[in-house]
Amino acid sequence: MAKNEQKKITIRRHFRRKTVGLFPLFLICVCVMCIVVGVKCYGIGYELAVDKFFSDEEVVEGEKQFSPNEIIQQAKQNMIGSDIDGVIKDIDTEENVVTFLNLKANETVILKATKETNYPGTNSLNDYFIGDIVTFVYDKDNNLTDIKKCENAWSYSDVGLVVNTSAKLVKFGDKATTYKDKAFKYSTDITTVRYKNDYSTLENIDTSDFVTLKGYQSGADNKVYSITIDKSHGDLQFLNYSNLDSPQFVLNGQTISLAKTDTFTVTEGKHTILVKSPMCEDFTKEVLILPGEVSKVDLSAMQIKSGLLNVSPNVPNIKFFVNDKEYSLTEPILLNYGQYSVKATKEGYEDFNDKVTINAETNTLHIDMQKHIPKGVISVLTDPDDASVYVDGTYVGKSPINYSAPLGNHTVTVKKNEYIESSKSISVPAEGDRVELDFELMSVVSRYVDSEN
Repeated sequence: MAKNEQKKITIRRHFRRKTVGLFPLFLICVCVMCIVVGVKCYGIGYELAVDKFFSDEEVVEGEKQFSPNEIIQQAKQNMIGSDIDGVIKDIDTEENVVTFLNLKANETVILKATKETNYPGTNSLNDYFIGDIVTFVYDKDNNLTDIKKCENAWSYSDVGLVVNTSAKLVKFGDKATTYKDKAFKYSTDITTVRYKNDYSTLENIDTSDFVTLKGYQSGADNKVYSITIDKSHGDLQFLNYSNLDSPQFVLNGQTISLAKTDTFTVTEGKHTILVKSPMCEDFTKEVLILPGEVSKVDLSAMQIKSGLLNVSPNVPNIKFFVNDKEYSLTEPILLNYGQYSVKATKEGYEDFNDKVTINAETNTLHIDMQKHIPKGVISVLTDPDDASVYVDGTYVGKSPINYSAPLGNHTVTVKKNEYIESSKSISVPAEGDRVELDFELMSVVSRYVDSEN
């Protein structure tokens, strides 16, 4: 009996020693598991934080902002029945399906319209276009329940839009009337261009087009998603304007320049053209510009201004000619604005020749007729040429020269630097006679050498 009791006591002591030896090992295992779980949880939290950070910093269209599927699914559940701002990417009116980009979550959503879908202010999907920014409401089965006006959407309408494809930027330039220098970013993937009911491209936009920009304001992101060309452009061509004197062109009250071309790009629609010229009456015409077409304005129909020419001669009974056409001087002469050649003749008087410009309602020309003096011709040659010729002390030109001189005696003198001056006396006996003089000039050096010899 004593042996059995002693044996039991020994076994209990052995068991206690074993128990005491396993407990530290158990504590170590628990600590290791806690560390592993903590590291794992930290890693998941860090990944979510990084995903959130980068999704806020740089959002790529069409990609989800959050990577964990559980969170996305939960987010989708939370959005069901809520107002969601989006830009329409595609519309299938036959299947009543609309595809849009969720502007908050930055993901593509496909919805199906039903008979219960509500379209405030419209009747169906046919009234919407790709690029429209609206607010969607849908149920858990992705059925479209409502389309509403988007409160965060904006629009600007003006002319003068300039497209910078390298910077992906559109800006209202110098031609703009209201929003000059206002600029927005655009996306090559989703921004649409539309002219009336047809889709177009950015390359087809001219600064003369009247356009409407539609975009979405969300914090720092302010981007254009739709560009509608409300009015396109055509060409206005002026014919026969190069014949006008200093023409000025005014389009709808604003002066335009045609320094290098006779064609001007204009917004489609009706426009008022005013053409001014000092030589003509003001010309006003209303023109209709059609997209892609050339509207021509012929300026040959401009009415040239007229003025009266009063001729005042110093002697009576003269014959008067304008551009070789004879006119009577009993009353003022009516002429169109411009420059003319005039001539007056009378027996016993020299012919009068001049130019006159008509540029006012009343213009006056004074004519001083000189009595005719019979003359002959004095022909002067010199060796060398280019000597100065004087007749009776009056300079008449450089040799060789033919000079018309009155009848009678005259003294002709020629002079040239480094040559000895020489003179001759001649007589012009009758009207029309020709007297020829030939001078052989001697240089000053030659005379000095001769005198030394």
